[in-house]
Amino acid sequence: MAVEEETSRPSAPPAAAQSLGAIAAMILATLAFTMGDAAMKLVAASVPTGQAVFVRCAISVILVTAVAAYTGALRNFRAALQPLVAWRSIGDAGSALFFQTALPRMTFADIMGVLQLTPLALTAASAIFLGATVGWRRWTAVGAGLVGAMLVIKPGTSAFNIWAVFAVMCVLCGVLRDLTTRRISNAVSPLVIMAISQSVVAVAALGLAVAETWVWPSGHVWVQITFAAIATLAGHLWIIASLRGGDIATVAPFRYAGIIWAILLGFFLWGELPDLLSIAGIAILIAAGLYTFHRESRLRRGG
Repeated sequence: MAVEEETSRPSAPPAAAQSLGAIAAMILATLAFTMGDAAMKLVAASVPTGQAVFVRCAISVILVTAVAAYTGALRNFRAALQPLVAWRSIGDAGSALFFQTALPRMTFADIMGVLQLTPLALTAASAIFLGATVGWRRWTAVGAGLVGAMLVIKPGTSAFNIWAVFAVMCVLCGVLRDLTTRRISNAVSPLVIMAISQSVVAVAALGLAVAETWVWPSGHVWVQITFAAIATLAGHLWIIASLRGGDIATVAPFRYAGIIWAILLGFFLWGELPDLLSIAGIAILIAAGLYTFHRESRLRRGG
């Protein structure tokens, strides 16, 4: 009797499976963040900016503090009482408030397109403030990214307004947040950092009450804000899982999946589509960012 040949394929190597899992986590993170932002844009139609941010952050603080207490992370709370955590929280507050103010006044894809400037701005800031070595190729990519951002916000045209400036300020505050995050000791739990940061954002949002007329949200608005808080926290957890489970040079480019989700959600929820100049600008931003990641990966390998 003939021996039947084995036709099944060997399973994927553990390293490959781990990389795929990390990539999937990054894509899920961008989807969660984008869906949370879309929910906040819906909320902005009936709730003032400061109130929307305050309620979302209050829900986030309750959730993340509960998780930190359950996991024992709060036992090391004193380690988080340091200037770097304070500066990170200030950057986070500025980023959230600038973003939420611009969000209802710009098309969803356009504001998300401007946010794609963040990795490039972070590269430039690392060179200026942290003394990181950035060669001419990556500086060229930063310059190209700036051109792309200009195509999206269109200075000097009727499409340009103060809200586009707010979107850029959101990016700059995000750079402050990310730079300080990189320098915070690993002894400080991410859960504690998030709890402190969201608390500071909530207090900053509360300060806007003097210039706003707050309202009691309807039931569906409460659902939308709660969804935004949960989606944002889920996005952070997936980001952590992605960066810990895979090589950063492999997973980081998949952050740009967020712009795909933004265009799709903008179309299905509001009937918005970016114009040709915005599409060109977003494409340049993504290309410049991908090249920056590629270049950093080669430098780490000594190439």
